[in-house]
Amino acid sequence: MPPREHPCAILGCKAQHKSLHRLPANEQQRLKWLSFIFEDKVPENVPKLLYVCANHFSVDCLENAGQYNSGFASKLFLKTGSVPTIRDPVSLQATTSTKSNKVDVACQTEPFHTSLHSVGTQLSFRTLQAKRRSTSVQTTISSFELTVPSASSTAFMTSTPLKPSLKRPRLELEEEEEEEEEAEETLTESKIIAQDSDVTFDPAEECTSATEPTDLSIQECPVHNIAKFIVYETCLMELFSDCPVCQRRCDVKSQRLGTFLSVQQVCPHCEFVRKWNSQPIIGSTPAGNLHLSAAVYLSGASFFVVEKVFAAMKLHIFKYNSFRRHARLCIEPAIVHKWRNWQSEMLEQLSRRENVIVGGDMRADSPGHSAKYGSYTMMDLATNTVVDLQLVQSNEVGGSYHMEKEGLKRSLDLLDARGVRLECIITDRHPQIQKYLRDRNVTQFYDVWHIEKGISKKLDKICQIKGCEKLRKWLRSIKNHIYWTAASSTTGPERVAKWTSILNHVQDKHVHEDPNFPACLHPQRISRDKNKWLSAATMPFYKLEKVLANKRILKDVAKLSPHHQTSTVEAFHSVILRFAPKNVVFPFLGMLCRLYLAALHYNENSGRPQATSATGKPIYKLAFPKAKKGEYRVREVKTQQTFGYVEELLDLIFNQVFVDPSPYVDEVLGIHIPPALSSAYDRPEMEEAISSRVTRFNQ
Repeated sequence: MPPREHPCAILGCKAQHKSLHRLPANEQQRLKWLSFIFEDKVPENVPKLLYVCANHFSVDCLENAGQYNSGFASKLFLKTGSVPTIRDPVSLQATTSTKSNKVDVACQTEPFHTSLHSVGTQLSFRTLQAKRRSTSVQTTISSFELTVPSASSTAFMTSTPLKPSLKRPRLELEEEEEEEEEAEETLTESKIIAQDSDVTFDPAEECTSATEPTDLSIQECPVHNIAKFIVYETCLMELFSDCPVCQRRCDVKSQRLGTFLSVQQVCPHCEFVRKWNSQPIIGSTPAGNLHLSAAVYLSGASFFVVEKVFAAMKLHIFKYNSFRRHARLCIEPAIVHKWRNWQSEMLEQLSRRENVIVGGDMRADSPGHSAKYGSYTMMDLATNTVVDLQLVQSNEVGGSYHMEKEGLKRSLDLLDARGVRLECIITDRHPQIQKYLRDRNVTQFYDVWHIEKGISKKLDKICQIKGCEKLRKWLRSIKNHIYWTAASSTTGPERVAKWTSILNHVQDKHVHEDPNFPACLHPQRISRDKNKWLSAATMPFYKLEKVLANKRILKDVAKLSPHHQTSTVEAFHSVILRFAPKNVVFPFLGMLCRLYLAALHYNENSGRPQATSATGKPIYKLAFPKAKKGEYRVREVKTQQTFGYVEELLDLIFNQVFVDPSPYVDEVLGIHIPPALSSAYDRPEMEEAISSRVTRFNQ
């Protein structure tokens, strides 16, 4: 530390020099400082170390003037290149605040200008820990006798241990800090500040929230972006047990509404009154309740699972009816609006393209013909983007078997209405879909994987027959051959010729009669294992020919897709399971919104690049799929998923839908929702149904 006679005395400054700044090493800046200090009469022998306090710098030269004045920092920091310009010591009071005017971070009221208080806070002394604080309190303090002003919009709460520390005046704590700081070297002052302050505190990340806010526009940070913390009841109530004015016991009452807690503190001795809310209030709804409902819904989680987690931790939560009310009034309208806006932009882009190749497939919520919902997905295969989703309920079309055709019809009608010109569509081999697309004059190709899967299952069964074990050596080659046939052919006859050539190839014949594919393209080799070849008059060859040369198979092979496949559609269907599991029953609108969420998530993350190591090397991983029976696969490791759509939906919910829900709700009301499946049946009276109940356990 510099001697007591430092340049501030030359400038007539008599303040407590808590924040001193050393003469810069830069020669140009050094001359400016010396010219200011000595009024252009710089002596010949100037000490190497000179110090000027923060009183002589304007506010724009200080990096943390706001935090220092509010009591959140004990030192002031200069911006690079700052030069002192203030000589009048009176202007110091307009620039920075002295230590005596600071309030503790746990206090949300203005300091009392009265001789009754010499401390810097109005909370219980037990809450004063070493500059550690939280950002989760909004209080409104009032007092009849002392006329305490209303609370500041910037609210903080000090975390307290289970065993509170002994009470001692705040003034003594400040004096001890002054003695310690004066004993340390100036070069280590920044380290002392870092040790005394909360290491998790970043002023740039702090957000202020008004007490009981009713207008979101008055807050510097949106309510849903404020950090939240789990606070134990015993720790919280320690803040309200003693009166901050007379230090005697207070009467404390609390009210709870879901995750919201309101505490009223009344002192029967000095009539001190304070009301504290754990969350901002938007209108009449606690922000935390709405935010939790939105977070559960948008993440695809189950409210009942979250409720069990909260119960295990003894965390208070609202009932399911409140969750459904939030979903019905705010969350689901926001999801529908978000999806339709995105879909409209995507269809506008597709309409400007000349030829569009799409893939379509249906996913049922349960296997077999007992499915209630069928969701048809239409995906742009060039960009790997879901462009349309149609949810069909079985009672709309007379049964589960007809849902896929209805979903495809609705999607094609939407694409035609928006002017999208299809080159072709790639689907599976559903018979109704084949006939419908043929009647509608839409070019259709089949996905290779669906055909390969059906053929492989049949060949696996043949290999289990006695005498046909020899055929197992050819299974991998046949699977590869069908993919090669689809990728290397341009016409249907060429695909059929290449496909049937495998029957000659397994007999070691590589010249074929069909002019579309007269000979195998591989080089001629002498086989080391001559036992693998099949003979025409044997049972393995007869069984193989019956499967591969089947009339329906040849007809389907001619329509194999030569470019894109529907594997990305199947990948999207696996994403739907995260948002709408098949073992959970959802209402129609709830199922539709979860499909939209799955599509928004997939579209945002489908184009993720491959992850790389610190040296830039691509990262891979080994996988052993159960269906491959011991065979491994090398897969790329993608970068981490992003959830930007969740942030956008939260902004939409809090900033627009909650403020004026009517246009968004009207958009949802325009959706056709079919009646429940049970509506077609007569509903008996409950008492009659109970009286007629008979079980096999009755004696």
